[in-house]
Amino acid sequence: MRCYDWFVYVFLFTHTKEKSLNLTTELLTAYVGGQMEIQNEGEEYLYRGEIKAIVVEDGELRVQFAWVAKGEGYPPLPSRWVNDTKLDYATSLEICSASNIGSSGHDKGGGDRICINSPIVGEVIVLYPPDGSKLDPAKVEGLVITKA
Repeated sequence: MRCYDWFVYVFLFTHTKEKSLNLTTELLTAYVGGQMEIQNEGEEYLYRGEIKAIVVEDGELRVQFAWVAKGEGYPPLPSRWVNDTKLDYATSLEICSASNIGSSGHDKGGGDRICINSPIVGEVIVLYPPDGSKLDPAKVEGLVITKA
């Protein structure tokens, strides 16, 4: 385990408000308009996007994004964000654990974040509420947002 991995593990463990969280559509509806980040250090990908719709259905977490950005240069940190066309995401909740990790804190504030961990796949997913930390879509290369 690399130093960064250990830091993330210790941070998530010590900042978890609830050790286990049962994800439901009712609970997750509060995250519509917020953002979701998907990281996989082993596969070297990082995505972040705005949640348009989110449901728990047939044992899966299913998310539809308004837009998605890929973090180029990850790991360790993205050097830039580029538009990505994959607007749908799903993962089996049978191989995941979820925890409430509190607000972003410091100057970010906002409501509670949810961390979903899938050690089998190697993904760490963080759901940010609409009033929480956000990637500014204006900083995403190639992203054009049209107002409806």
